[in-house]
Amino acid sequence: MRTKIRISEAFKFFFMLLVFLFIIVSCGDNNERDSTDERLWYREPAEEWNEALPLGNGRMGAMVFGGIAMERIQLNEESLWAGEKFESAPDDFYQNLQLIQKLVLNGDFVKADTLGQLLLTKKPTSFRSYQPLGNIYLKMEHGDSLAKDYHRALDLRDGIARVSYKIKEVRYVREYLISAEDDVLVIHLSSSKPGSLTGEVNIARWQDAIVTAGGNNQLKMDGQIIDPEGFPPDLPQTVAGQLVFNPGGSGHGGEHMKFAGRMVVWNSGGSVRIKDSTVVIHNSDDVTILFSAATDYNLNKMNFDREIDPGAKAESILSKAGQKTWKEIKEAHIKEHRSLFDRVSLTLGRSNQDTLPTNERIDLLKAGNVDLGLIELYFQYGRYILMSSSRPPGILPANLSGIWSNYKWAPWEADYHLNINLQAKYWPADQCNLSPVLDPLTGWLTKLSESGSISAEKLYGSEGWLSYTATNPFGRSTPSGSTLWSQFNNGVLDPLAGAWMAMTLWRHYEYSQDESFLRKVYPVLKGAAQFIADILVEDEDGRMVVVPSESPENQYIEPQTGKLLRITKSSTYHISIARAVFDAVITVSALLEKDQQLRNHLIELKEQFPPFKIGEDGTLQEWIEDYKEPEPAHRHMSHLLGLYPFSLITPEQPNLYIAAEKAVERRIAHGCEWYFNIANMYARLGKGDKAFQNISDHLSSRRGSSYFHVGGGGGISGTIAAIAEMLLQSNLQDENGNYIVHLLPALPSAWPDGEVLGLLARGGFEVDMVWEKGKLASANIRSSKDGELLVNYRNKLFSYDVRSGQVISFIPE
Repeated sequence: MRTKIRISEAFKFFFMLLVFLFIIVSCGDNNERDSTDERLWYREPAEEWNEALPLGNGRMGAMVFGGIAMERIQLNEESLWAGEKFESAPDDFYQNLQLIQKLVLNGDFVKADTLGQLLLTKKPTSFRSYQPLGNIYLKMEHGDSLAKDYHRALDLRDGIARVSYKIKEVRYVREYLISAEDDVLVIHLSSSKPGSLTGEVNIARWQDAIVTAGGNNQLKMDGQIIDPEGFPPDLPQTVAGQLVFNPGGSGHGGEHMKFAGRMVVWNSGGSVRIKDSTVVIHNSDDVTILFSAATDYNLNKMNFDREIDPGAKAESILSKAGQKTWKEIKEAHIKEHRSLFDRVSLTLGRSNQDTLPTNERIDLLKAGNVDLGLIELYFQYGRYILMSSSRPPGILPANLSGIWSNYKWAPWEADYHLNINLQAKYWPADQCNLSPVLDPLTGWLTKLSESGSISAEKLYGSEGWLSYTATNPFGRSTPSGSTLWSQFNNGVLDPLAGAWMAMTLWRHYEYSQDESFLRKVYPVLKGAAQFIADILVEDEDGRMVVVPSESPENQYIEPQTGKLLRITKSSTYHISIARAVFDAVITVSALLEKDQQLRNHLIELKEQFPPFKIGEDGTLQEWIEDYKEPEPAHRHMSHLLGLYPFSLITPEQPNLYIAAEKAVERRIAHGCEWYFNIANMYARLGKGDKAFQNISDHLSSRRGSSYFHVGGGGGISGTIAAIAEMLLQSNLQDENGNYIVHLLPALPSAWPDGEVLGLLARGGFEVDMVWEKGKLASANIRSSKDGELLVNYRNKLFSYDVRSGQVISFIPE
C-alpha cells in the first residue's frame, strides 16, 4: 500500500522555514556537542602495537604508544611497498585454460584441478609486502618511576591523541595529530612549569635508511628498499600465526622503492641542538615536532618513478606547513577533520560504564554487561579508521591493515584482498556519509582496470579487464598466491574478484546520484561486464557459466572420489557477481544512452544464467550442485552475496529469502565467527536482535584483546555497516526504479531509544531519525535532487514529490 502525499506551495514555504531553523539549531548543537563520548582512553601506556592509538590522514599513519620516559610513534606511508611491478602467468595460459574448461564441463574436476595447478600457474607466484616507514623515538629525562595521574586518549572527533601525566608537581601534556590539511604529523609537548622539557628525539628504521642532521633542529631520513632474492632470511616464516613465507616466490630482489622522511623541531624557551643525528631538547617551555614523508611511487605508472625525489617532496610539504604555528595547524586540522567526522552522530543510550577506560568497558562487555555507549563509540571509531586510512591527500585505498602495519613482512602482504576484505572496508563509506574516502579507491581502481585489460586480453583473449583476489599498488592483475596451489585456487579460480570490487563505484552513484561521477567510472563498470560476457561458456544444459569457478576459500567434497576441491563451474558467488554487474551496466548504459548493443547482449546473457538453487537441507546452495562441505562453519559466506551486499535475494523471492536465512543459521550452528558479515545478513533479513548479538560477539572477541584493532581485513567497517543497515536500508526499488527509504528495518530490542543524524540513503537522501520505546518518533529526510521520495516504515509506504534541498519531516501515525 502506498500513501501519496503532495505538499502545497504554502506548506512548502512553511516546511522550508522549519528546515532552515532546524539546520541552524542542529549546527549549533553539533559544534557544541561533547567529544568525551567519542574518545578511546586508557590509564596506562600501550605495551604492544595493537594497544597503541592510530592516527592517519589517508597518506601517512602513526601508532602512538604513549610511553612516559620513552615514547614510540610507529610510522607508515601508504605507498611504501617492497618489490616491483611485475606479472606472473604462463605464456600459454589461454590455450591451457580451454583444456581445463573442457575437463570441468565434462565433470572431471579432479583432473582439472591437477592439470590447472600444473598448467595455469607460474613462479614467482606472489609479490612482496607493505612495509613500515620507521619510528620516532622521544626520550624524556624526567624518567617514569614517579609518574602519576596518567591519561592516554584518542579524541575521534578532533583526530588528536593526547597523553598527560604528572611527575612531582609538574603536569606534562603531549598532543599528536596527522593533518590532512597540511599533510604532516605534529607532536606538541607542553608542561605546567616553564623550562621543564628536556630530552631527545630521533628517527629510526631497522634497515635500508640513513638519518642525518639538517641544520640545528632538523633530521633527514633517506632510504631505498633493497630486496634480497627470495624471502628475507632474518624474518620469521609466520607472523601472528599466518604464513608469510612464500615458497612460490615474491619476485626478484634489487634496489626498489625510494623513500624519505623529514623532521623539524621548534622550541619555546630553552634550547634545541643536534647531536649524533639526534635532536636534543634542553629546558624548553614547549616543543613542536613536525614530520612528513614521501616515496617515489607514481600512481599513473603504478610503479616507482625515478623522476620523483622523495626527499624534496617531503621537504616541500614540511616547509609549507612550517609557515604556520602549532595553534594554526591544530585549529585547521580540527576544522577539516570535523567537517567529515561530524556528518553523522549516533546516540543509543547511557550506561554506568561510560566513564570507564575503553579496555575496562570491553572487559565488562565480555563478561556479559550491556554497554550501548560502547556500540556508539565503536561505530564512530570505525568511521574514524576508514576516513584516516583512505582519503586525500592519500592516493591509495586502505590496504588489508588499513594504513597501519608494524610488520617487516605483513600477513598476506597487507595486500588488497578482493574476495571480501577490500569490499567490506568500503561498505559503510556512502551510508555513513564518508564519500570522500572513495576518492583514493576510485583513482587506484581505474588504474588497476587499465592494467587488468592487458591481462584480460593475454590470458583470456577477452575485452574488458580483470583482477584476481590479491593485488597491490603495482597493479598486479595476474593470479597471486604464496604457493602454486594457492596461486591456482585463490587466484586463477576467481577472475571476477575485480568485477565485484567495481560494484563499489556503482553503489556510490546509487547514493550520490552524481552523473558526472558515473560518466567518469562507466568505463570501469563496462569493462568488468565485458570481461564477464566474454569468458562465459555454454554448458551441456545451454546455460552460460563461468568456468573454472570457485566459492572463495571454501571446499566441497567431490562425490566420486571424496577429495576436497574448490574448482567447479559457476558457483553461486560468481553467478551473483555476474548478475549484479550486468544489472548495473544495463542500467547505466540506458541512463547515459550508450552502448545499446552491449546492453542488449548483457540482457540476453542474463536470461541464460543458472538460477540460484536451494539444497536438500533448505539452504541456498553454495555451488551449482548440492555438494557436501568439510567446513560447514567456514567464515566466508560468498554464496550469500545476493542477500548482502547485493540485492538479488529479497522478500520478493520468499523461497530464496528463507533459504538464505537458513544458510546463515547453518553457518552459525556450526560455529562460524565472522560476526561482521553475519550481522549484515541479519540486518537485511530484518532480524535486529540477531544482528545486534553478532555485533556484541564481534566486539567481545577481538583476538581476546581489550583494545580496538585497526586492521581486521574489513571487520571494523563491516560491523559499522551492519549498525547503519539496522537503522536504515535503501537497497530496494519500486517498479519505476525509485529507491525506497526503509526506516528502522532491523531495530533491536536492546536499542529502545536513540537518535541518528546524517545517514545517507540511495537515491540522494540524507536521513535524521529519533526513536522512542522501539518506535520511530520522527524523521527528517533531505533530498539532493528533484523526484519522488518513497518511505517505508513498518511495511507501510509513503510517497512524496520532492525538490532538491527540500526536507521532508516524517512523523509516523
